[in-house]
Amino acid sequence: MLTGLLISTIGIWTKLIGSNVSPFLLTMFRTLTAAVLIFVMVALSRNMKTIETLMIRRREVLPFLAAGFFGVSIGMGFYIKSFSYVPVANSVMLVFIYPAVTAVLSWFILKEKISRLEVVALALVVLGVWSIYGSEINVASDAFGNMLAITAGFGYSVFIVSMRYFEKKGYKYWNVTFWPLMIGGVILTLFLPFEPFSFSPSGYTPICILGLVLVTFFGYLFYAKGLKTIRAHDAVIISALTEPLAAMALAFVVLGESIPDYVLAGAAMIIAANVLVGIEFRKKSKEKHRSKAKDGETGFGWVW
Repeated sequence: MLTGLLISTIGIWTKLIGSNVSPFLLTMFRTLTAAVLIFVMVALSRNMKTIETLMIRRREVLPFLAAGFFGVSIGMGFYIKSFSYVPVANSVMLVFIYPAVTAVLSWFILKEKISRLEVVALALVVLGVWSIYGSEINVASDAFGNMLAITAGFGYSVFIVSMRYFEKKGYKYWNVTFWPLMIGGVILTLFLPFEPFSFSPSGYTPICILGLVLVTFFGYLFYAKGLKTIRAHDAVIISALTEPLAAMALAFVVLGESIPDYVLAGAAMIIAANVLVGIEFRKKSKEKHRSKAKDGETGFGWVW
């Protein structure tokens, strides 16, 4: 939920930066600086040897490269780039294919089963986001921009599933955040020749860039930490509760935009989706406790 709150501000920061910084350059700076902050955090932590703490096994080098390329270079880079071609509503709406894609990838790669309630919850999330942004969308406005946003949604799904995959392999949450951000940021340097260079640190641009960096740093650390205890497709539903709703509230408070009825209807669907996920959590928690009780697992005199 904290990640959803933080990520919801990306559109605001990007809109305030405008054309002062070219999209790929902005994403590269954002991801590399966030990776450096994670490195500093690990280096300053007690009882941690920085190099050993951030080490990855040789057999996982290729999966980390894939996570950096698809999850960060494509997922984050194409998302910001799409704002140059289509309205923000288009980008947000189209990139929100990622909850459904994450559910499929989680089933295929992580072997995470999805229940009927979770399928209904996913459908409500998609319908809710469509209700919020659908009336503003113009799919025919720019096919290239729409394609960038859709591709970003697929890439973002890879990032989420890869974090969960690496944590199941025993990596700490800072590892699974640091390496994709660092690798993806470096790969983005190869994308820079494909767009006009623009960098003008005028006005509030440096503050907005710092905001994007901090959102990335804290947001994905929180997300990786959360993925240690919940499944990937549940995580995207939970973050989807806060992300569109917080973005809507920020647009109202910061930009003075009104909140029409269809937006409130979409918000209600997203909240309903998360209620269903909560019911599913309680059901699985009870089943887990029952299973432990049958096995005779106890702790300090009582059954957990």
